Formats: sequence, C-alpha cells, structure tokens
Amino acid sequence: MVPPWVPPLPPLLPPLPPEAPPDAAPDESPAPPAQDVPQPLPPAPPNQFAPPRRFSAARTSLGHFARSGSRDDLRRGLGHYSRTGLGGSTAATRRMGGTVVTAGGLYGVLDALRSGTRPPVDLGLDASELRGRPATEVADRIANALRPSDGTQDTEAARDAISRALSDLIAAEPDADLLALSPEQIGVVVEGYVAHDLCHRVELDVGKAVHDKAPDPATATSRLEQIKDYVRQEVARRFRARSDRGQRLSRQGAATLAASVLRDTFEVFESYLR
Repeated sequence: MVPPWVPPLPPLLPPLPPEAPPDAAPDESPAPPAQDVPQPLPPAPPNQFAPPRRFSAARTSLGHFARSGSRDDLRRGLGHYSRTGLGGSTAATRRMGGTVVTAGGLYGVLDALRSGTRPPVDLGLDASELRGRPATEVADRIANALRPSDGTQDTEAARDAISRALSDLIAAEPDADLLALSPEQIGVVVEGYVAHDLCHRVELDVGKAVHDKAPDPATATSRLEQIKDYVRQEVARRFRARSDRGQRLSRQGAATLAASVLRDTFEVFESYLR
C-alpha cells in the first residue's frame, strides 16, 4: 500500500494524442520525439500529510551508527529509512520520481550529443558551441539544462548529482569526451547520478541525526561519507544485477531501469530489518 502523502510518479512519456475519427485525413507530419526529460512532481493531495516523526527510527539507528560506527546500526538505519520513513520500497521509489525522470533525460541528452541527433527536447545545448570548453564547464551546462535552478533542495541536489556523476567519469577516464561518450560511459554516468541523488536524499532527510550524535564534527563527516559510500555500492550492485540479467540502459528505457534499480535498492535496505 502506498501512503496517501506520497506524490504520484511523474509520467515518463507524454500521453498519446487522441485518435482521429475514421473519416479524418491522415496526419503525415512526423511524430514528436518522446520527452524523457525532467518534469515537476505534482503536489501532494490537499489535507494529506506525511505522518509525524516518520524518520524517528531511522534517525535513532543512524545516531547509534554516528557514535559507534557499527555497520549493523547503519543497515538498520537505512532499513527504517525506507520502510517507515518513506513508506516502503514502492512509495520510496515514487518519491524519487524526479530522479527517475532526470535519469532518462540525462541518458537522452548524452546520447544525442554523442550521435549528433536531435535531443528528446530542446534544452539549449549546442554541441558545436560546447566543443573545446573545459569538461567541468560542459558538465555544469548539462546539469543546468536538465535541472534549471528553482531554489528547491531537490533541484539543487539533482544538479549537484549530475555534475558529480560526470566529474567521476572524467576522474576515472581523463580522456573521455563528454560530447562523445560511448553507450557504456553514458550508462556509468546515469548510474552515478542515481547513486549521488539518492545519497543527497538520505542526507537531507536524516543527515542531521548523524551530525547531532557524532562525538565531533570530523567523525560526523566521516560517518556521513560511510553512509554515502554504502548507498553508492548498493546502487552499483543493483545496476550490475540488472545488467547481468540482460537489461541495458537505452534512450527509451533509462528511466524505467532507474526506477527498477531504486526499488531494488530500497528492498535491500528493508531486508536488513529481517
């Protein structure tokens, strides 16, 4: 059951146009490309609010982890975060709907830059204008185009996650050209984006408990990095498991695969409570 306070997942594709009546002349104009790009999350229904103290159990376990560094406390904290904090794996994946759609848009934009084809939607990115610029600037331009700044924490976290994912690839492969990435490299970037964005979400929701309960600021920073490393490792395992089963990222299916990976990751988190 999905709690009523969880907003519905934004659509991955625009609705199909209505069918023309039988006697209408066929439309010979080309169909518009699928828009697998970020869409704003709809507001929660009125008078339906998240239950109070829903992250209490997660914060308690992660507070213990902040003091002791116990891996068991870390796992329990993530399990409570998904099950009671977000309402279970299905609801948690729905809450990450913006991440899902942005993952699809990120793949689509990078694939269009690689192939020289028209991107899913015009985001103002011109490969010829970007060519020759520093990789960090190109990464920032891509992040800004996909998630224009609106002052919200979710958008700023998404922009940072995109930039980090692209920067991680450049750090691992200094000769990589962000305007001509291979499909495998694009997959690495999308995976990194999903992992970084989930880390941001965990930190925004329950990171304060780690800062409050750690014995000192240095330990708090170290513990938060341990949590993020653990989350990134689990997301990477889920992507590898899907790949081993023959599922590959593509322009059409990137968002759907990202949603499946997130759901699998939350289910793993909840398995720590058994």
